[in-house]
Amino acid sequence: MGTQISPTPGTTPGLLSRRTVLRASLLGAGAMTAAPLLAACGSDDGGTAAPRSAPSLVKPSGTVTLTLWSWAWPEEPAAGQLKAAFEAAVPEVKLEVKKFPFPDYETALRTAVPNGTSGDVLHLQTGSMIRQYAQFLSPVEDLARQAYGDDWETQFLDGSVKEIRDSVPQGQPLVAMPQQYSIGGVLWVNRAVLAKAGGQVPTSHEEFVRISRDLRGQGLVGATWGAKDNWPNTDYLVQFASQFKPGVVAAAEAGQASFTDDAIVAGLEYLKRTLADELWNKAPFATPAFPDAYDLFFNGKAAAASIGTWGTAALFATPNRLTDWAACLWPRLPDAPEDNWLGSSVSGIPQPSSASAVRPWRTVNVAAAMRADLSPDKQWAAWKFVEWSCGEEGQKAGSATYTPARKGIRPDGLNEEWQRIYDWHNELGKGAERREFDYIETRKAIESAIAAVCVNNADPKAELQRVDAAAARARK
Repeated sequence: MGTQISPTPGTTPGLLSRRTVLRASLLGAGAMTAAPLLAACGSDDGGTAAPRSAPSLVKPSGTVTLTLWSWAWPEEPAAGQLKAAFEAAVPEVKLEVKKFPFPDYETALRTAVPNGTSGDVLHLQTGSMIRQYAQFLSPVEDLARQAYGDDWETQFLDGSVKEIRDSVPQGQPLVAMPQQYSIGGVLWVNRAVLAKAGGQVPTSHEEFVRISRDLRGQGLVGATWGAKDNWPNTDYLVQFASQFKPGVVAAAEAGQASFTDDAIVAGLEYLKRTLADELWNKAPFATPAFPDAYDLFFNGKAAAASIGTWGTAALFATPNRLTDWAACLWPRLPDAPEDNWLGSSVSGIPQPSSASAVRPWRTVNVAAAMRADLSPDKQWAAWKFVEWSCGEEGQKAGSATYTPARKGIRPDGLNEEWQRIYDWHNELGKGAERREFDYIETRKAIESAIAAVCVNNADPKAELQRVDAAAARARK
């Protein structure tokens, strides 16, 4: 199994940008200050381990100091409130939090986790990051069963626990619990802007083109895309390829399919077509980085942006957003087969987009894990933090600043319509595509292929052959 232990060029800006967007949305669009509330991007990979049993837990006789390492802990005053809520629930534990900028966090983990000098509890991303450190983490499945009951896995949103399981080599134990979870790749629309082009969400590609053309004539934008940062671009390919064959990108990375599969080629060709048909802001690969592109939507200059539950905080920045904004899925792609994955669900609220609409993506933004080499009393304290953070009480306390991973818990302050929209997002998890990659080499190769095809008019199949080669090297 290949192990990527060097910094990942190009990943950091995206990671910071998505969280910066959330912070800016709280302060008002344009106030781009760095304050990570959520995490949503890829990292490094590697690592295999022998199966391990659950840790021994011993309740301390006095107070234990527990250290959490994170890049995703909220800012004050929410940080202090969340810490106080945990310490009130578990008075035997004094919590200390060390918060890092994400690139510094990646660097710190690479040396501190193997050396046993990291935090006792770690916030990790699914995919390559958990894979890299799994061998140093405590198994948690038996503990989860004891804490939450035999049906514990069903208490979490669809796909969240599975995504963590899929982050470790087959046959290895579950080593983290879902704390923050998002459904993304959903079109959030501004009804006030759409009203200038007929008022209807796009119900087909052709209708999307018309809406964008009409708005462009008024100095507005149909949809926003900050392609210059590269990392958001893989989301679109995963989604568009799934229209032709669900799960094909994940299968290709695992070596169970090829990146030259017709479905992935078709998804990449459609992504290029959206540029030719001018669905987006001008020259998305050349000028707007991720936060700049989203500013267009936040400031009422664009009809749509690909967001999801990770952007819920943006709804509260100004009073009109809860009434002006709505959500729908990207309409069915031209020539894509019928796919009734929605079942009885709708493709948008309050307006649907189309039958066989494009699947969204899902990701565990933050998973909570604990080091395997802790003393029994520290193991007890560490598990109590994980148990509380991922349990109902902790999830309710945390929902003020992040999107919970448990079913039935949503952020306070949503109006009735947005409560329905929020719950609908999570309902879509049943058919959502996996967003994260097992290997950073795969992600970087896909980013390069997308840019080569969309900007330099390269041959899609030839570029995707290079992705096949990169993924094969990473799997060795």
